[in-house]
Amino acid sequence: MTEQLENKVKYFFRSPYRGREDVRSSLRNLRRFGRLALVGGMLRDISLFGNAGFKSDLDFVIVPYDLEAFEKHMATTGATINRFGGYGLSSHRWQIDVWPLQKSWAHVHGHVKLSTINDLRRATFFNCDAIIYDIESSRIRASKNYFDELKGKILEINLEPNPNPCGSSVRAFRYALLKGFSWGPKLSRYVAETIDTVGWDSLVKGEVRSFGTRYLDTLDRTQFDQDLLKFVDNGSVGLFDPAAYEKNKQPRLPYIY
Repeated sequence: MTEQLENKVKYFFRSPYRGREDVRSSLRNLRRFGRLALVGGMLRDISLFGNAGFKSDLDFVIVPYDLEAFEKHMATTGATINRFGGYGLSSHRWQIDVWPLQKSWAHVHGHVKLSTINDLRRATFFNCDAIIYDIESSRIRASKNYFDELKGKILEINLEPNPNPCGSSVRAFRYALLKGFSWGPKLSRYVAETIDTVGWDSLVKGEVRSFGTRYLDTLDRTQFDQDLLKFVDNGSVGLFDPAAYEKNKQPRLPYIY
């Protein structure tokens, strides 16, 4: 699986199609300032659905040779600063975000010490995002269980502390409803507690604000709430499938969404 994914990522970066020259240009520019790694979502989706199924953002982390010089360069190129210390780069086809390693949220707040790019695997909220592609070596770095859990569509918490519990819970629902994941026990408890804390309406509003969609409204709330609380209260060790509670459920090809 590792070699297959490496080949798919290499194809993505080498392909002349779908505006990928913009990505290559951004990478050539960024590599002048430090070592780069691709992290998380792109790797997950390409592994699951292939290049045709990837239509989202590219998230990079950089270990700058000189942090001040890198940040000055970002300012001169008009990169936008995101909420968590990273930069959004302009691109015609793809949204590209890059974070300096030492400004990653988990590192700054003392949850994980990040010394090398490989440490990033311990700093993602979801287990399915705990994977990196080292641009320098063109190699995938993931735990030995990563691809088994991905193949089984098991969604679980990798590192619980995060700056946006509501947003993380919304993503958990979207991964279940659009990509076919089921939740593990820790994530099920986390989502149940988040709903109890912020309220269901906050999650719905968060989804609309971030994605412009209302997939959470497709769930049968009454049965979902009852079964999620029962799953959590019983200390279940299996998986919980939110997609089982969709009203008028239709067959879907996840990557289309």
